[in-house]
Amino acid sequence: MIGRGGRRARVQLRQLGGITLLACTVTPVFNVLTVAPTFRSAVQGLVDGVLVVALAGGYLQFLRDGYLRPWFRRLSFATDMAISSPTVVALFLIGRGIGQVVTTLEPGRFLTSFTEPHLLFYALPYFIVLAVGMLFVLQMNRMIGANVLRYFVAGRYHRPTVEERIFLFLDLERSTTLAERLGSDRYFELLRRFVDDLTDPIVASRGEIYQYAGDEVVVTWPLAEGVRAANCVRCFFWSQEAVAREALRYTRDFGTVPRFRAGLHGGLVTAGELGDLRRQIVFVGDILNTAARLEEYAKRTGLDLVVSDSLLRRLELPPGVLARRCGELELRGKEAPVAAYSLSG
Repeated sequence: MIGRGGRRARVQLRQLGGITLLACTVTPVFNVLTVAPTFRSAVQGLVDGVLVVALAGGYLQFLRDGYLRPWFRRLSFATDMAISSPTVVALFLIGRGIGQVVTTLEPGRFLTSFTEPHLLFYALPYFIVLAVGMLFVLQMNRMIGANVLRYFVAGRYHRPTVEERIFLFLDLERSTTLAERLGSDRYFELLRRFVDDLTDPIVASRGEIYQYAGDEVVVTWPLAEGVRAANCVRCFFWSQEAVAREALRYTRDFGTVPRFRAGLHGGLVTAGELGDLRRQIVFVGDILNTAARLEEYAKRTGLDLVVSDSLLRRLELPPGVLARRCGELELRGKEAPVAAYSLSG
């Protein structure tokens, strides 16, 4: 079991540590170049960097993307930018002012720091550009996925690439009945909450969201990452736990607790960038078809998770997870039968 937001908090702390290290490297150099080539300027830059990152980075990581995340999730891209950009700039000014007080031990330096020529002509314009750019990247990460943005920037899939991956097809049970009973608006709210509750398990298991397809979520891992500690299996059972923890809230708001079934398979796929007007990274191969058919079989037979034998042989199942052979399955669209197991925990 994972704590609520535990893995995400650890990731955020590592990110904040990385940003702090970068700021402690860049800011002293910036001060030396724009203020004076002295040791004092470098120390001032170091102190400012630590304090500004603690305030602005703390806001972004633990308020905007932490405690206040559900509220910010409801905002549009532009509204989020309009709120977060001036907030981060204000925290920069406060952090820099405190830094002046810390290095001089003169409380009056806090107010005078706001009128310094260096702030108006160098530090503030530099930070505004940096802050807006950082917020834009964070928003793009949220919209298309952090790994996806990195893949695009690095050009990893600019040319078709063959690689081994694992795919988990996870589908909401009785989705048509739920949609008819709740109506499209409330059903969408249910679906959105359900997907949000899967975030921590996916992050904890180092998975990537490949796509949302209606009431279906497709998660993927590079093979080595998915096999390590059976991350791909843990993701499913952690997801069950995450939804179960919110059972009272689901029942109160929607009169039901969502249930889901899943299929899991891995192997060789071809990955590449596809499209012109709207470019995305696409994975193609029989592996995806098989995982989708295993998920269909799980729904049809009432099983929680069905995994192919070929993938299961590469896994060391977590404690408490049991495998039961399903036999050689005749799956839709498959010429040869697929050996599979159901997993329960």
